[in-house]
Amino acid sequence: MTASPTATRAGRATLPARLMSAIAPHGWSGLGVMWLGILALAFVLPANGVISAFLHGAAATAFGAVKDALVLGLFVLVVVTGRLRRVPVPIVVLVLMIVSLGLVSGAWTSSLTQAAYGWRNDFLPFLALIVAPAILDRRHVPILATVFVVVSQAAAITTIVTWSQGLKWLFTLGVFPVPVGAPFPSSLFVAGSIVPRGFSPYAAPNESAAVATMMLAVLWTRSRWPLWLKGALTLLPLVAIYLTQSRSGYIGLALLAAALVSWAIFRARPEMMWAFLTIMAGAGVAGVTLYLFIDKVVSHVADPSLIGHSDSLLENIPFLVTHPFGYGLGMVGPRALNYSSDAILVESFFLLLAIESGILVMLLFAALLVYLFQGGVRARTLDGFLPAALIAGSVVSFTVLPTLQEGPVAYTLWILCGMGVVAARAGGVAGAAQTSSLGAPVESRVVAAESDAVPSRAARARRGARGTAADASGERDAGSRGSRRALRSSRHDDA
Repeated sequence: MTASPTATRAGRATLPARLMSAIAPHGWSGLGVMWLGILALAFVLPANGVISAFLHGAAATAFGAVKDALVLGLFVLVVVTGRLRRVPVPIVVLVLMIVSLGLVSGAWTSSLTQAAYGWRNDFLPFLALIVAPAILDRRHVPILATVFVVVSQAAAITTIVTWSQGLKWLFTLGVFPVPVGAPFPSSLFVAGSIVPRGFSPYAAPNESAAVATMMLAVLWTRSRWPLWLKGALTLLPLVAIYLTQSRSGYIGLALLAAALVSWAIFRARPEMMWAFLTIMAGAGVAGVTLYLFIDKVVSHVADPSLIGHSDSLLENIPFLVTHPFGYGLGMVGPRALNYSSDAILVESFFLLLAIESGILVMLLFAALLVYLFQGGVRARTLDGFLPAALIAGSVVSFTVLPTLQEGPVAYTLWILCGMGVVAARAGGVAGAAQTSSLGAPVESRVVAAESDAVPSRAARARRGARGTAADASGERDAGSRGSRRALRSSRHDDA
């Protein structure tokens, strides 16, 4: 039996309406499409490094400014439309204080252009942490997570293909031949090697490894994806991180794995988590201490790069005493070399913020990380744990390197943290009332399923349990049966 032409035309007529409803559930006039700006950033951010290298002059600057204009424009819309109320107050306060104090430190910079450039690189990306949870809803998180994972596969393939070209790729990008008077790009090589480290499509190897680790955090916090799929999608990012030869990337992978294992242990047996973390922390401290002792005391030449990192940190700490309120916006870090030959080249984003804009800004940044990590740990669902996983996997990178001075890295971190905040907000917080069920995997999964997938069924079952006074007993029995059916259904869905 074929459908009538009238019915077919009616179905076709409703297709655009259905598509618009999926994209903007609250209507175009309600600014429900603002989340598409964040979706666009998922594609723009990884392409920033390579495309900007092929463009020249104003075109390269314009493409690099796309991400900044998008986030700044979305932030203005968030404030104007009142969506700022959807963001947790501590995030709003900490971010706005960091961004504002960073702007104030521009008073110590003689060049307005340099100050604006420094604020754009070091402080503007923080606004993405407000924009993401203000705009995104629970339904957007799985879509964006899928897009980020797919884009990460493309980025990993780019790293592998360009690394296989060796020095030829550096000539293609215009890095070689090195212009007269320009510094040699030593960060693209390991000491004693003529084979470039993997870095494309990002600006440098450490930045590439940091973003790849963040993408693995997104992948492994997808609670409903099968294990075989996660394992398959992990392979290419792992190869890409290996080709970057980034030690901060390797350590970040280990910490990310420890964080995810800790989450699983905590949900199965809460009393075992602290023992596991204690052993991991002890092993980590012992390993780092032994490595530094061998490198600095025994050989002193085993790892010249490590010596350079440690010396840079020690040499720049005195600036915190001599300039406690900041040295000047845009005058610290590798990006400052674009405007000044006497820039302070500190190798830590913590120290970069402190030297550039004052110790208070560094402390606010640390408080923001602690708040996000704690919120992820307290989240009831695995996707709500995302901020904690992201921080665990990237904290070493921006502690010993200024990786967050690169816009694509910083924007990626804060947008993904914002997605985790949204997921945690929808899933709730693991409180004392749920402690007794954490040791029972089936019960904990039922709680999560009810909070995420079947709230309406549970609500209908509860409403069904309330009857009128005339037939209260019969209605209570029907409601009880409906409740048991809902629980059995939720167990089936979760399995």
